[in-house]
Amino acid sequence: MKRRSNSIAAMSLLQASLLALCVVLFGLSPLASLPAAAQQEKVFVPSARLVFRALDSLSKSKVTWKGLSSYSKTSTYNSRYAIALNLGSRVSDAFVASQAKDDEKFLQMALTMSELASKLGAEIDASLNQKMLDLVKAGNWNEVRTILDKQQEDTKRKLNRLDKDASVLVVVGGWLEGLNITSKALSTNYNESASTIIASPKLLEYLAGELGNISTTARNHQIVRKIAPALNEIKNLVNVEKGKPVPAESIKKIYAITSGLIKEIENAKD
Repeated sequence: MKRRSNSIAAMSLLQASLLALCVVLFGLSPLASLPAAAQQEKVFVPSARLVFRALDSLSKSKVTWKGLSSYSKTSTYNSRYAIALNLGSRVSDAFVASQAKDDEKFLQMALTMSELASKLGAEIDASLNQKMLDLVKAGNWNEVRTILDKQQEDTKRKLNRLDKDASVLVVVGGWLEGLNITSKALSTNYNESASTIIASPKLLEYLAGELGNISTTARNHQIVRKIAPALNEIKNLVNVEKGKPVPAESIKKIYAITSGLIKEIENAKD
C-alpha cells in the first residue's frame, strides 16, 4: 500500500510539473503568466531534480539517462530564433547529463549553453559557471543541480528583459527536447503509469498560445512555423481520459515528431 501511495504521489507531481516545468526552467514568468484555467488548478512548481526523480520512481526500472540526449555542441547559429531554440534544448541536455552523472557531456553542455546565452545577450555568470564545473569534477552532483537551477533563473530574468521572442523560444526548445527525451525513454521501456507524465494537453495549449503571441517575423522562421502544427498533433496524441495511460503507439509517434523537430533545430542554418 505504501509503495502504491508513493507511486500516486509521484504521478501527481509529474502531472503538475509538466504544466509548470517550462515556466520554471526555461524562462517565462511564474504562474501569473499561465492561462486562468491553469492557475485555478493550483499547479505545484517543482525543481528539475524532483521531476527526474519522479520519472525514475514511476518506471519499472531506473531510467538509463546515458544515451537519451544527442548533446549537440553546435553554437554557430546566426538567427536569434535558432539560437534560442537550441539554448532551451541544451538546458534540457545539461539536466539529463547531471542525472547520468556524465562529467564530459555536462561540461560540453555548460560550455555550449554559455556560448548560446552570450549570443542572446544573456551572459552566464562566469564565477557561477566555474563553481559548478569545479563541483562536477568533485562529483558533487546534488550541488551541481542546485547551481544549475540558479543559473537558469538568472538567464531567465535576463531574457525576459531583453527579448520576449527569444524567451518564448527557449521555453519551447527546452520543452521539445525534454519531451523527446521522455518519449524516447518510454518507447524503449514503456510503462503505463510513467506514460501519464506526458498526458498534459493544457500544456500544449499554453505553448501554442505563447507561440501565437511572438512577433510575425519569429513565427515565420522556417523552423518555428513547423512547431505549432506539431504541438497540435502531439496534443491529440496525449489527450487521453484523465488518469488513463498514453498508449505505447502514441508515445512512439510523439518520439518521431519531436526527434524530427530537434534534428532540424540542431541543424539550423539560419
